[in-house]
Amino acid sequence: MPRTPTHAKLRGRAMVLLVVVPAIALRDLFAFLDITGIDAWLATAASLALLCAVVHLANSTLDARTDHPDDRAFELRIADLCRRDGLLAVQLAPGADIKAYLPNGSLVLIRCGPTDHAARPLDLHAFIGTAHHDHRADIPVFLTLHGLTTEAREFARHHGIVLLDRPRLDQWQQGHGLTTLVGTTH
Repeated sequence: MPRTPTHAKLRGRAMVLLVVVPAIALRDLFAFLDITGIDAWLATAASLALLCAVVHLANSTLDARTDHPDDRAFELRIADLCRRDGLLAVQLAPGADIKAYLPNGSLVLIRCGPTDHAARPLDLHAFIGTAHHDHRADIPVFLTLHGLTTEAREFARHHGIVLLDRPRLDQWQQGHGLTTLVGTTH
């Protein structure tokens, strides 16, 4: 099976093209305009500085996109992590995002929190009702990429909600099992 380039390799190749193509064009342009010597050097330096700024901006924009993942794709990635960790009957669930069972039969309900602000008690309030009353979840898990307010942490502690923030998600993606993270978040 042929290997396909990773996203990082493709992005690297695009960045190389952003540098090489304009450099060749600059060389030809300077030759056409009969710009030589120190003037050519200064024009090249200014052009490359501008190009570096554009490349940096493009790279920053690509990196920022990972902080606001497509909701559905993000939920599917979380569902895949659940399957990797041996959770059973993993499915997307109404009122939450992911519903799955531990091998011992415990129901885990995961809500992927807000993508534009730190989670607040109001964000957790609707979830806890869904988790306990609608699904009768044994382990309600609230996952957020943008942190949690102090009040949200207190609310979660009071209502038995397991919180997974970005550092915990990173640990989960690196191979720490969900059951380990759930056991260490109380």
